[in-house]
Amino acid sequence: MAQTAAATAPPETRSYRWLAAPLLAFALFALTAGLLAHHAPRSKGYFRLFFSDPIHLKAGFATAAAVLGCFQLFSAAWIFRKLPWRKPAWINSAHRWSGRLAFACTLPVAYHCIFKLGFRTLDSRVLAHSLLGCGVYGAYASKVTIVRLHRFPRPVLPIAGGFLFAVLIGVWYTSALWLYRQDHAAAAPKTAVVVPADANAAAGATVFATAACGSCHTLAAAHASGQVGPNLDTLRPGFERVRGQVQLGGAGMPAFEGKLTAAQIRDVAAFVATRAGRG
Repeated sequence: MAQTAAATAPPETRSYRWLAAPLLAFALFALTAGLLAHHAPRSKGYFRLFFSDPIHLKAGFATAAAVLGCFQLFSAAWIFRKLPWRKPAWINSAHRWSGRLAFACTLPVAYHCIFKLGFRTLDSRVLAHSLLGCGVYGAYASKVTIVRLHRFPRPVLPIAGGFLFAVLIGVWYTSALWLYRQDHAAAAPKTAVVVPADANAAAGATVFATAACGSCHTLAAAHASGQVGPNLDTLRPGFERVRGQVQLGGAGMPAFEGKLTAAQIRDVAAFVATRAGRG
C-alpha cells in the first residue's frame, strides 16, 4: 500500500537553485546575439519580400510577433484559469503554436539586425533597441529551459513568460512603433518644398553619389535603387528631416557628421528634398 502511494505521489518541486539554468541560458543566448551583431553595417544581403524596404519588413514582422505575443499572454491567462470563461480544449495547442509562429516572425528581423545592421549605439533609442533585441533571444531561451526542465516553483514560468513579453514589446516599441510614427509624420500634407538659399541641390547630387547613399536608398533622380534604407521616392522627406538624418544618423543609418562638411550635408538634403518622388 505504501509503495502504491509513493508511486503515485507527484514529482518533487525543484529548488530555487535550479534558476541558475534558465539564467545561464539567458546570459548565453543574449551574449551570443550581441557578439554576432558586433560589426559595422553591411551593404549587401538584404531582402524586402513584399515590403517597400528591409526597414519596413523588420517593422512588419516585429509587429506580427508583438501581436502573437499579446495572444500568448491572453491564452496563458486562459490556461491558468485566470479568465472568467471555461478553458476550451484547443487553447493549449493554440498557445504553443502561436509561440512558435511568434518566434518564426522574429527570424527575418534578427537576420537583418544581427547579421546586417549590427549592434548600434547611435542614440538612446537605438541602444535600447539593440540591448532589448539581444535580450529577446535570451528571454526566449530562458523560458524554453523552464518549460523543458519542468517542476519549477509555480511563480517561475509566469514570471519568465511575462519578462519575455515585456522585452518583445520593448523591441517593438523602440523600432516598429517609432518607424510608423515617422511614416505618419511624413504622410502629413506638405506645403511646397522649401530649402535654404545657400543650399545647392545640384551639388547635393554629387554628394549623394560620392557618399554612396544610393547603395542603401532608392532615389530615381540619382538612378539609385538601394534596398537597405527607406525608399526616398516613397518617403519624400523634407529638407530638415534629411539634414538631421544625415547629420546624426539613426534607424540603422550611420551619422555623417564629421565625414561630410556642413555645406555638403545641406546640399545633399536639398537634393533629396527637392527631387525625391519626382524622378
